[in-house]
This record gives sequence, C-alpha cells and structure tokens, in this order.
Amino acid sequence: MRSILLTEDEFLIRTVMVETFTQAGYNCVEAPTGAAAMKILESGQPLNAIVVDIGLPDMSGDDVIAAAHRLRPGIPIIRCSGDRGNPSANSSVHVFDKPYLPIELCRFVTALVDPRVV
Repeated sequence: MRSILLTEDEFLIRTVMVETFTQAGYNCVEAPTGAAAMKILESGQPLNAIVVDIGLPDMSGDDVIAAAHRLRPGIPIIRCSGDRGNPSANSSVHVFDKPYLPIELCRFVTALVDPRVV
C-alpha cells in the first residue's frame, strides 16, 4: 500500500484529505504540526510522498521540506500554499496552490507516485 505523510494543521482540511487519500488506496500518516512531521520523517517509516502545508503553527513548512530532503532524498514533496507569489526555491519540490479540491491534490500526488495510474 502506498503511504503518504500529510502535514496540515487545519483539522477539517486534514480530515477531508485523509479520507480522500484513504479512499484512493493510500495509508495516510497525519501530522498536525511541523514537530509531528519531523518525528515521522526521522522514524524511518516508509513513505511514498510528503504533502506539506507551509503555514504550520510551530515551524515553517519549508523547514519540514528541508528536513525531508535531508532525511528522505528523492521522495516526492508537495508544498501547499495559498501564497501564489511565493514559489518554492527548490526545483525538486512540487507546488500545489490553495484553495484546491481534495481530489485534485490526490490526483496530483498519484501522478507523482505512480504516473501509470492517472
């Protein structure tokens, strides 16, 4: 089963995204804070993709992304932000603009993880 780390602090958004990814066949690992995401990244738990909201309450999502690159090189990382004027400085990070429909993000992740499915 494909596994995704979803780092999102807003409970309702996270809940809907977990349901959407689960219905699409993912094991969705939730992280409501940057610190929680860091623990999961450091644990070595198998992951196929990482979705990170930039506006986290305890740290920048970009800090989580930097750690993900260091700890999980080569894994697809999707940076979600409502600030369309602030693209990622790292070309290996995929940017997904808010607002979005949950199924759109799920399809985007699936295209990165398993392009044969989409």
